[in-house]
This record gives sequence, structure tokens and C-alpha cells, in this order.
Amino acid sequence: MLSNRIKLIAVSGPTCTGKSALAAEAASRFGGEIINGDSMQVYRYFDIGTAKPPAVSMAAVPHHLIGIAGPDKEFNAALFKDAADKTIADISARGKVPIVVGGTGLYLRALFYGLFPAQKDEALRERLSAEHRADPAAFYERLKGIDPEYALRISFRDMVRAVRAMEIFLLTGRKVSELEQEHGFREPRYDICKIGLTKPREELYRRIDERVLAMLGSGLVEEVKSILTRGYDPGLKPFSSIGYREVLHYLSGSIKYEDMVKDIQKNTRRYAKRQFTWFAKEKGMQWFEYPEELDRIIETISRFVDRWS
Repeated sequence: MLSNRIKLIAVSGPTCTGKSALAAEAASRFGGEIINGDSMQVYRYFDIGTAKPPAVSMAAVPHHLIGIAGPDKEFNAALFKDAADKTIADISARGKVPIVVGGTGLYLRALFYGLFPAQKDEALRERLSAEHRADPAAFYERLKGIDPEYALRISFRDMVRAVRAMEIFLLTGRKVSELEQEHGFREPRYDICKIGLTKPREELYRRIDERVLAMLGSGLVEEVKSILTRGYDPGLKPFSSIGYREVLHYLSGSIKYEDMVKDIQKNTRRYAKRQFTWFAKEKGMQWFEYPEELDRIIETISRFVDRWS
């Protein structure tokens, strides 16, 4: 019975729709604490390009699972699920409202429904990783031929997910998209109020372009230089995320500054499209625009919290 499960609020949706701002406002109104659900905000030093909440926001409302891993440490959906479970249990036990906020669909699905069991083969994964590093585009085309539905939800540069999908297929003969669909019929592990934020495409893309310029104006290039100065290898996972990989190309001299800006904007818009596709399939999602529909959002959360109380 869902009534016997811990209750939580989840704020998700594409990038640049106002998730962090809404989560902070909801936390202030309902006595909540925020749990990061973004796969890149877990890494230390990667602040500007991951749009971590400003220090003033984190001082006003407790935030969890931000900057908890070194850039050279492994972090994945399974580790996120375990850490988030513990954090949610602690927040709930103290009588506070857990509010999960983020746009990494795989992390949120792992938290909501658990992870589907799948075989692993470290030697095979190493071989596939080497193949991906040698030619990411060709590897992606192979995956697209096997599981086009899943491939279209990830970037060809996303080595971790592409390699894992290929590994699962070679070991089991099953496509990740099929396993996800079967797994999606499971009952959620929590009683969740799912708030999805959206924007008209043209407005969202304008906001994305403006945010990229703001990030660069806030020192994104200097942040990358600072991380490299600390001795971290540019081949580490966080550097493959949008914003950081393009800055690395610029610093290496392979592209001009103007091309770097355009590439970050273009790749972020493509990422937003993939997020739309992912979250559109999320069961029980209630969609709003923020801040335009703030009153409706607060009313929706209030009904949930009242039922909870």
C-alpha cells in the first residue's frame, strides 16, 4: 500500500525550466529539504557548468547530494539510489519533506522504481569501452541498429550508457528499452507527487542560449582551467558532460571561442529534447510552467502534503 510508504515530492523536467528555483520555494513553504537528482552536480569543483544552486540558496534551505564525489570517483544510478534512499529516510524521520529535484531521468527512475537486474561482465565492458573511445559515432550507430528507441534518448558521446546498453544486449539478447518498459510496470517505491516543469520550445531554447552565455560570463572556462590545474585528467566522466567537453576542445585549440559557444548551446538544446522525450513517458507526472503557474503548483503540492499529514 502506498499509504505505508515514505512520501516525497519530485521536481523534474528539461533543463532551464526553473526546477531548482521551484524546489527552493516549495522547501521554504512546506518545511522541505532538497535532494539533488542531477548526475553531474554530485561532483566537486564542477559548479558553473552543472548549474549548481548558488551558495545563498543552499544556505537558506538544506541541500543534499551536491558535491559529494571527487571528479575521479565512480558515481552511477545505483550509487545515487542508495545515497538518496538514506537521505530521504533521514529527512522523513526528522519530520521534514524530502524534495528530489533534477533532470537526470535514469537517476530518478532508479530511485522511484529501483533498477532492473542485468548481468555484468567487466572484461566485456572494458573491451566495449575501448571500442567506444576509438570511434564514438560508429559505436553509437551500432547501438542505434540494435536499440534505436534507447539510442535516441542518449548522446553518442555518452560512453557509460552506450557501453552498458551494448553490454546488456550482448550478454542477454535483450534491449535496454524493452527491459525499461517491463520494469516500468512496477509499483513505485515511494508515494510521490511528481511535478514536471516545461516551457514552449522557442522560449526554452532562448533561455538555454542565455544561460550558456551567463555561465561563460560567470567563468566557466576559468573553472575548467582550475579543475585541470588540480591534476584531474580531461578524460574523466564529468568532463564529458555538456559545457565542459566543448570548453576542453576550445582550450586544446581545436575550435574557436565562437564555435565553442554555439556548440554548447546546440548540444544543450538537443539534451533538452531528449529530456522531453524521457519525462513525457513518466507515469503520474503533472505538468506546469514555472513561475507562470506557481499558484497551481503550490495548490497541487499542498493537497499532497495535506493528505500526507
